[in-house]
Amino acid sequence: MKEVQIAPLDDAEIDQLNQLLFDYSEQVEQTHGKPGEEVDCVFSISELDGFLTALLTGPEPVSPSVWLPALWRGKLPTFASEDDLQHLTDLLIRHMNTLADNLYEHPEDFAPIYEIGDGEDGDEEEIIVDEWCYGYMRAVEMHEQRWQPLLEQQAELLAPMMIFSGYSLGDGEQPDAADLDLLREAIVDSVFAVRDFWINESEKPKVAKPGRNDPCSCGSGKKFKQCCLH
Repeated sequence: MKEVQIAPLDDAEIDQLNQLLFDYSEQVEQTHGKPGEEVDCVFSISELDGFLTALLTGPEPVSPSVWLPALWRGKLPTFASEDDLQHLTDLLIRHMNTLADNLYEHPEDFAPIYEIGDGEDGDEEEIIVDEWCYGYMRAVEMHEQRWQPLLEQQAELLAPMMIFSGYSLGDGEQPDAADLDLLREAIVDSVFAVRDFWINESEKPKVAKPGRNDPCSCGSGKKFKQCCLH
C-alpha cells in the first residue's frame, strides 16, 4: 500500500485556505442564496477544521466526493480554471491527511484551529471555539443516522460541540460562565472519546441476521420467514 505523505500546511497556506473558503463561499451565497435564506457554506478554516475532525473520528470513512460538495451544501462554486480547483483540493486534502495523522498516530500534536478575537478590554486575545464546534456538528448532522449509536448511548460526549454550536440543553437551562470554561477545555478530550467510541464499535462482533429459511433464533422451531420476520 502506498504510504500517504504528510505535508502539513504552513501558516501562509492556512491563511490562504481560509481566504479561499471565504471567497468561494461568498460566491456561492451570492449565486445561489435567496432573499432571507443563506446556503450556509463553510466560510473559515476553523469551521472546516471542526468539520473534518468529526468526519475523521466518526462512524465510517467519508469520501472527498461526498464531503467536498457539502462545504457549500451541494452548491459548488465556479472555479476560474481546473488549476484553481486542483489547488483548493490539494490544500484541503493535505490538511485532512495532517489531521488524520494527528488524530490516530500523533494525538499529542492535535490542536483544533480556533478563531482568535479581541478580549473584552481590547488588549487580550480571546479564543473562540464556536465556529469549530459548528463545523463539527455540521458533519454529525450530515450523516446523523450513522451517528445514532453514539447519540443514543453516549450523547454527552458531544456536549461541548453541541453547546458551542448553538444547541440548547434538554432542560432549557444554559451553562454559566464557569461551566462554559470547563466545556471549552473538554473539547479535545471529547474528540478522542468519540474516536475511541467508534473504534470500539467497529471491533464488536457482527451478529449475522438469519436467512429467510434458517431456523428462527427465538427458539420457536419455525423458519425465520414464518416467525420473527413478521
